[in-house]
Amino acid sequence: MKITLIIAALATLLSLGRLGCSDAVDHESWRHDLRILEQRLAERHVDLFHTVSEDTFTTAVKNLYERIPTLTRPEILVGFAQVVALIGDGHTSFYPGDQKARRFNYYPIRLYSFADGIYLTAAAKEHAHLFGKRLIQIDNTAIDEAFRRISTTISADNAMEYQYTVPFELIRPEMLYVLGIADSMDQAVFVFEDGTRQKLSGMSADEWLGQDWLVSNGIFSPEQKSPSMRHEFLFASQLTLPHLKERKYYWYTYIEDEQTLFFQYNACWDQKDRPSFKETVEAMFAFMDNNPLERLIIDLRQNTGGEPLLMEPLLAKLEQRPDLGSSGRLFVLVGRRTFSAALTNATHLRRRFGARTVGEPPRGKPNSPSEGRDIDLEKTNTWVTVSTQFVQRDSLLGDEEYLPIDIPITYTFYDYRNGKDPVFDAALSASIHR
Repeated sequence: MKITLIIAALATLLSLGRLGCSDAVDHESWRHDLRILEQRLAERHVDLFHTVSEDTFTTAVKNLYERIPTLTRPEILVGFAQVVALIGDGHTSFYPGDQKARRFNYYPIRLYSFADGIYLTAAAKEHAHLFGKRLIQIDNTAIDEAFRRISTTISADNAMEYQYTVPFELIRPEMLYVLGIADSMDQAVFVFEDGTRQKLSGMSADEWLGQDWLVSNGIFSPEQKSPSMRHEFLFASQLTLPHLKERKYYWYTYIEDEQTLFFQYNACWDQKDRPSFKETVEAMFAFMDNNPLERLIIDLRQNTGGEPLLMEPLLAKLEQRPDLGSSGRLFVLVGRRTFSAALTNATHLRRRFGARTVGEPPRGKPNSPSEGRDIDLEKTNTWVTVSTQFVQRDSLLGDEEYLPIDIPITYTFYDYRNGKDPVFDAALSASIHR
């Protein structure tokens, strides 16, 4: 079904030619690099046709190649993304709006797909009145249809990738226009459930970052600006925000009343000029040995990956504490952002040490093509990532699309607006074996 939708959208895009060719485009360079892309993917991908058939893929490349002379740069970029998305894995990706030669613009809002709909998580100050309103339409396109069209440009292991990535693309003017979601390259009317219609104008990345941003997360006061527009700041809690402000990748906090140790792990890399991951883990377990411990909660929800072996010191310590998993006192929090090395870590914590997964499924398959490496396309100054290895994280899960979730928790906009963290609360209140 996913491949069928992508091919249909690609055919629609290539037949439109709606943007004309007004911004001088070196079409032969794009054709050249499309062929190079096809060649490099065949050479470097661990299993290029694990999802899409060779015939379907080569036909899509051929169709795009033939239509390139009639397309503008944004159309070509979106076309490249749709071709790469056919491959069907999250580590083989082309990002049309974030290439070196030219970035797509932004509308002055941030969106997120909650369990109860798509809402603003942040907005430039003059648009903060839109907080709490559910988005239902852009220009004349219903949000479900807009979501479907954008999904055709996104490389994914499973549908959680769309839940994570589509909201980022819903604020890119060129993306909306090329896919026929919006009627203009520069402006769009965002329509909300209560009837509010807000016309927004696009702006460059630098202008977008320079806005006075307000956040609808309830831990921030109405007029308080977020210290950063990074995702982990927008979804911070009272527990994590102080550490995020120090730009920490990992830390632990003891919640004395609950006799709970909370370990936040946001990036699978050691930090410069800070204690190493190993040193932090050793200090944490020394603390555990000298304080009463009811449960250990490891939070991987904001971790998009890095080096999976960095967690080995933690895994080695857990091997010395098998009682944590066997008694149900070990938890790992996961979500749609948990990916790559972080997914490897979560899978191992669950399978090897009995950790209970809490939250929503990650956007990576437990066993999948992985180890993304860049391919540079020199004539067009663009790049793509390609999966170079197959990573089997848990052989017992076979070809399952999702890491099993032992305690599934949904996250609503109501939770976000009121500064609640239902995933953490669920781990904190889960029953354990006495």
